[in-house]
Amino acid sequence: MMPEAAEYKSVVGVDNIKFALVTQDNEAGYVAGTPETFAPAINVNAEPRTSQETQYADNAPFDVMTGEGPTIITMDTTNIPVSVLATILGKTFDAASGRMFDTGSNATPPDVALSFRSMKSNGAFRYFQYLKGKFSVPKDEAATATDKKEPKPTQIIYTAVNTLYKFDVGGSENKTVKRVIGDDDSVNFDGSNWFAQVQTPITTSPSALALSSSVPVDEASGVSVGADLTLTFNNALQDAAINGVTLIKVSDGSVVAGVNTLNVTKKVMTINPTGSLTAATDYLLVYAVTDVFGQTLNGSVNFTTA
Repeated sequence: MMPEAAEYKSVVGVDNIKFALVTQDNEAGYVAGTPETFAPAINVNAEPRTSQETQYADNAPFDVMTGEGPTIITMDTTNIPVSVLATILGKTFDAASGRMFDTGSNATPPDVALSFRSMKSNGAFRYFQYLKGKFSVPKDEAATATDKKEPKPTQIIYTAVNTLYKFDVGGSENKTVKRVIGDDDSVNFDGSNWFAQVQTPITTSPSALALSSSVPVDEASGVSVGADLTLTFNNALQDAAINGVTLIKVSDGSVVAGVNTLNVTKKVMTINPTGSLTAATDYLLVYAVTDVFGQTLNGSVNFTTA
């Protein structure tokens, strides 16, 4: 298949740096979390370490042997949030005080997946996903202010390596993978959900957003007035989804005050009324939520208290 003409367009920009913690990479499988925002991009330079040796035989070049090691990605960004630094460097972040505690070499940087995209001259994008690597501690740089503002970007280095898990990439045997690349101008490529999940050779289109279960179940009766209410979805939700769930007292249509929270997977939402519900009363739990893939779901759960 011949490439489309637009595929030859040059790169003119870069944006959307995302990171996700790799929670499993072994012979049994590869698992990474949901990508999170890193910092606005200024420059990204990815340079693989390669070697090439020419073998001579019979007084002439006979063979060329190549090898590839890790890829060193140097990124210049705006200021990186302290909480993000703590996460990618294995440091401790104290949310209560907003501080990171740097314990030096006592910290172990986690394996991280890194993604970003480069903009081409025709407005299309080329997408990059590195499946596994570690960040090094960036240097801190500052200078006295003058009448001419000179912003100091943060430079940080990410070293990308192959996964331990072997993926089915076609051919007679499975192989480890360092990165996945896609281009808007390539036939059959769709980058609309690229940053919703870490891309691997087995990444598929997301399942339609659905309510997996609820506590209480729909049309339940005899529900305790002090019971916690939960909605479990099959896909991870956007953080703003907590604002799309409302508990209503059916008799008068009044909204019951409460606090909604998502668990770490962002699939389970807990609805905590600020006070006990009224006994022998009908309630309606109404939801209008959006998942990380941009899919929406509306519905409700009706129940009656004991």
